[in-house]
Amino acid sequence: MTGTTLLDAGCGTGRHAAAFCDRGHQVTLLDASAKLLTIAAGRCPASPAHHDDVCDPALTGPFDVVTCRGVLNDLVSDEERDAALRSFARLLRPGGLLALDVREADRSRAGADGRPRTKTATLSSGAIVTFTSRTHWRDDCLDVTERHEEVDSQGTTHVHEYLFRMRAWTVEEVRDRLTSAGFKDIVVGPGVGGRTDRLFITAVLG
Repeated sequence: MTGTTLLDAGCGTGRHAAAFCDRGHQVTLLDASAKLLTIAAGRCPASPAHHDDVCDPALTGPFDVVTCRGVLNDLVSDEERDAALRSFARLLRPGGLLALDVREADRSRAGADGRPRTKTATLSSGAIVTFTSRTHWRDDCLDVTERHEEVDSQGTTHVHEYLFRMRAWTVEEVRDRLTSAGFKDIVVGPGVGGRTDRLFITAVLG
């Protein structure tokens, strides 16, 4: 249905938000990264943009729909997870729809084998960029190490390394936490595009 009010919580660069805008929805942007939010606002110039935390955003709503893709994996404590879902419930109208995309625990653990996975791309400037990532499973979390190596057109190498931690979700946890936050009609399925290491979830605020 077009014309719905939609909050993209953790919108990132706004790629999905722009698709919602193109379909006639009234989109509000929310992200904790000012840099990413600036990019998203450029893609969605008619959308209000809020630099804030999904666990306690200074928004009032209500929205018809709240979407959140991937961001909930970055919340590793029980308290953060419950706070985020309660904030979504607060921002939705009664009967509003919540749509989530999260990592699935068992399949994410199976894929966290520590092996390097590498991709290389050539930029329009002539620079060659190589992305390498390794994922380990530690203390029920995914520890991801990323290395970005760029060789510019002058032959100079620039290296950036990042380490971050994620916590995947079980189906049982999804259902329990959503129910506790006041949601009903919870549907849990495979990730969008057949991603078996993801869960796509919809729930209605009851």
